[in-house]
Amino acid sequence: MITGNDYSIISNKGFDEFFSSFINDLKTIDPQLIAEKIEVIEDEVYEYVLARDQETYDDYAAHGYVSTARGEGCFRMLARRVNNLEYKMEIMNKAEEEVEEAVDPYPAVLILHDTWNYTLVFPVAVEDSRYCRLVYDTAIRALK
Repeated sequence: MITGNDYSIISNKGFDEFFSSFINDLKTIDPQLIAEKIEVIEDEVYEYVLARDQETYDDYAAHGYVSTARGEGCFRMLARRVNNLEYKMEIMNKAEEEVEEAVDPYPAVLILHDTWNYTLVFPVAVEDSRYCRLVYDTAIRALK
């Protein structure tokens, strides 16, 4: 079990295309980035532990899933192919063709087929860590 702050992103961009772009973008920020694949038993499920450098990774190995005083630390990325996904939600804003607008809230059902669920698990909330926010924003850009 992984404890932390989970952020899920649903996308139709496949894992190979997303992950290579995501890692390359992160390496421009952290050239010593470590991405360690975790053994996963299920098909089309991928899990990685990522650290910005060896020191961060060693701290993770010694003390577990914690953050530094600067809000940095190892984080996990899980990717899982989802064949059928249905969410019931309330729409409060929408973005179509890169134009975002606020709307009066209304109920909606989102039904997706053949998508990917990407979950980033950080040791602290993105609102409380500049580094976690940077990683999260990098993932969003790689999925657009």
